Amino acid sequence: MTIYFLGNSFCRLCHSSTDALLRELDVCSRGLNLKGLLLLRHGASARLPSSSRVYFTGLSTGVEVEDNTSSHNSNDYDRDHVHSPEVNLHLSIYRRRQDVNAVFHARSPLVYVATRDGVIDTVHAEATLVLSDIMIVGDDSPEAIASASVGEPLRPVRVIVHRDEVYSIGACIHEARAFMEIMDEWARVKVMSSVLGGARYPITLERLRSVGARYARSIKFGGRGIVR
Repeated sequence: MTIYFLGNSFCRLCHSSTDALLRELDVCSRGLNLKGLLLLRHGASARLPSSSRVYFTGLSTGVEVEDNTSSHNSNDYDRDHVHSPEVNLHLSIYRRRQDVNAVFHARSPLVYVATRDGVIDTVHAEATLVLSDIMIVGDDSPEAIASASVGEPLRPVRVIVHRDEVYSIGACIHEARAFMEIMDEWARVKVMSSVLGGARYPITLERLRSVGARYARSIKFGGRGIVR
């Protein structure tokens, strides 16, 4: 049995129409690039809730989630790239995660430096609070990344890391972008703390149980129903 939280997944900014979805996908993609996170070609994708059509940056039309063919007859498709490993990877994640409506894939040297020891230090409160499980994988094949995105029941994976490559997945474009930015901020904090001799005040379980942390969790995730 797989359980997903789907309640508060509607976003007025990007889910109101297909045009809004494409506009926000372009804006958020350019925003991540300006922050120094290099998105791969076709590395940003999104869909409307419950839709089977996924839209990618750099492609002229959407791609069906269940589309496993190796070629297309329509001239509307970018036939050189529709079934590239990048596109297939995104489609595999959407097939496995019904709650996911946006995926970003970017390169970040800082994240690679911060995670090469295989340890996710609790040096960043927002990352510890929001990102839940961060998966570090040794295989970057589409099948391996898609499998890692599933996580465990009630413990959704939001960020996957392979060397300098970061995948963020969310219920909407802005949530996936936020997860990517939070991961980048965590990497900056860890790298700088390491340069200065290590973290002095790591985030403890007691601090996460504080009133402020509970309030932040309730704002971010409160009210989501369980769909079986």
